Amino acid sequence: MQKTLRAFVAVPIPDAVAVFLQQIQVRLQSPGMNVRWVATKNIHLTLKFLGDIDPSRVPAVAAQMDTAAGSVPSFSLEAMGVGVFPNLRNARVLWVGLGGDLDRLRAIQTTLESDLESVGFRKETRRFHPHLTIGRTRQRVDAETIGASLEPLKDVASDSFRVDRLMLFNSILKPAGAEHTLLHTSRLAI
Repeated sequence: MQKTLRAFVAVPIPDAVAVFLQQIQVRLQSPGMNVRWVATKNIHLTLKFLGDIDPSRVPAVAAQMDTAAGSVPSFSLEAMGVGVFPNLRNARVLWVGLGGDLDRLRAIQTTLESDLESVGFRKETRRFHPHLTIGRTRQRVDAETIGASLEPLKDVASDSFRVDRLMLFNSILKPAGAEHTLLHTSRLAI
């Protein structure tokens, strides 16, 4: 039996956007890109990574999610552009960025961060960079190779999608990749 949960709060990605992201992954595959691609069913917009938590804390997290979600009306985003963290020379994470109503996205993320801090979770010190992780490098990738692969995709954009809920997931790490189990859903204000 699992003693702790590896938990995070995220915005789910609709199937149509997952297909769009998979197409980007396919276009980025090349001999010089040694990347472990994230399964599209696992791609999400992380708002808060909670780390390993005791299952008894789930109700408190759910209550704070409900409060944060109720403070912001639903809004629209779109997946757009590609990039890497931390930079081309040391690329570790390949991502697709987000556009649309980023002010509302940041508002709900800030509220959630503050509300979760009030029940004992450490506040994130890094600035929030909304993105969808699509892959992680297995080893160093040449900056020119990765730059050349990303350049043709810099202006790609998905259709817009509605953000109307937050979800709390437990992530179980397995050799074949992470398995995410839904623990709670909070609906945004109408």
